[in-house]
Amino acid sequence: MLAILLSTAAASVPGPVLHYLRTNSDGSEAERVVVYAEGPGSVRVFKGRAPCTNAAYVTARLDPVTGQALELVGGRLSRDLAQQPFAFLSQTGGQLVARLGGPEVAPAFSITVEQPWFLYDFDFSDWIAHPPEAIRAGQSYSANMALILTGGEDGEPSFTNRGGLTLQPVGRGTSDEGDFFHYRATGDALAGSEGEMWFSADDGRLIAARLPLANHSEYRDFAYRLVKREEGEAAWTAVLADHWAGCPDAD
Repeated sequence: MLAILLSTAAASVPGPVLHYLRTNSDGSEAERVVVYAEGPGSVRVFKGRAPCTNAAYVTARLDPVTGQALELVGGRLSRDLAQQPFAFLSQTGGQLVARLGGPEVAPAFSITVEQPWFLYDFDFSDWIAHPPEAIRAGQSYSANMALILTGGEDGEPSFTNRGGLTLQPVGRGTSDEGDFFHYRATGDALAGSEGEMWFSADDGRLIAARLPLANHSEYRDFAYRLVKREEGEAAWTAVLADHWAGCPDAD
């Protein structure tokens, strides 16, 4: 009974709303990524550039114990602040299956993965909502990197497992925002190159990352940093509403 009560109490606590900026390493192609850690098993993500333009609204269901993503739904943010879903990703055994148009349609793509895995173009949102236990402890961590890219050289989307991304702790430091763990990123996923990532030593949430691999087709590489943190559902709703505030009526 106590465990049930504690679980219910944890689920009812408003989660953090974390604002990130994704760019190339030179600062170009800036896009806001806002992650709402709604609860132990749920994360909602807004991705947008200029107000009044198309914005992504992605949701995921996570294992509330491990934080492993179980299902992801990609969509657009409607003017009534709802998600208009069009892409569905789920795991069946060792297969990740992507469906386009509906959750019950025939698979469009599938790849084989090993646990743990993460979807790179989800901008580490699952790790942000539920930081891996090893990272919270400042220890080494490795996971399979799945990646969906659209608009490639042949104009067709691709869905690949790039292999393992391995994070090795480099040290611990202190900034104006608090203590952090500094990691070196290597592994097959980066094809012999290296990157860096920084996580809060207080709660394990991602602070910044610089990786040589782009996670969207229009980018050359990946730079990511935490801009600000808010708390609760009201802050999340304000993010969605502000995107459409004062916009002209749709045609």
